[in-house]
Amino acid sequence: MRLQALTKCAAVAGALALPLTLGATAASATTGGAGSALAVGATGPVAIPATPSVTSTAQRPERKSVAELPANPLVEARLLNVAAWSGHARASVADLKVARLGLTASAVTAKCENGNGISHLVKAKMGGRTLKAGATPNTIVTIAVPQVGNATVTLNKHVRDTDGNLTVTAIEVSATIAGKTQTLSIASVNCGKAVGQPGQPGQPGEPGPSDPGTPSSPATPPGEAPAPTPVPGDLPVTG
Repeated sequence: MRLQALTKCAAVAGALALPLTLGATAASATTGGAGSALAVGATGPVAIPATPSVTSTAQRPERKSVAELPANPLVEARLLNVAAWSGHARASVADLKVARLGLTASAVTAKCENGNGISHLVKAKMGGRTLKAGATPNTIVTIAVPQVGNATVTLNKHVRDTDGNLTVTAIEVSATIAGKTQTLSIASVNCGKAVGQPGQPGQPGEPGPSDPGTPSSPATPPGEAPAPTPVPGDLPVTG
């Protein structure tokens, strides 16, 4: 069983590494702000610190992974992965289970690139209801949860601040447990908007190449003497 778990972890990590490596080239060509990501976090009666989490302004991805979420009364999850670098962030969670809220998912992912983001769910359900895999930003669903009451689920949550930075959270759940508000965030990423990229003149912060203008033709081609110019006048006659 342990060997199967390690094998699955390696396979998922390898699959995630491919797009991140490809994205590193684009990241090094931008001047975007910091990127940050968290896989699972919760506040309320059950508080779970962002696990794992990462923030980076580097030009290469900084990654963190946790094979299994530490034991807690609310959430079970495996293969938690995050990565961040300048203007980019990724987060993913596998085998998500929140028994008290009836929430399950085979995989949850979110990514943010230069101020744009998206999230995706695989086989996600809550209270017996299927959650849309690629929901439009800020899709809100209210679901009745036995012994809890109504829970509000926001799918593909997008929040942009005044600086243009975007936060994308694949799943955010809010419910009342023990008379207090419980919130749960799954796969949340944040990135800044790119200022400009080389090769795109006119972008702010990236001056384009100056116009060399039209070179003028030399008055006299190199290596050639100027043509004589006749000068009118009388020449004296001798002899």
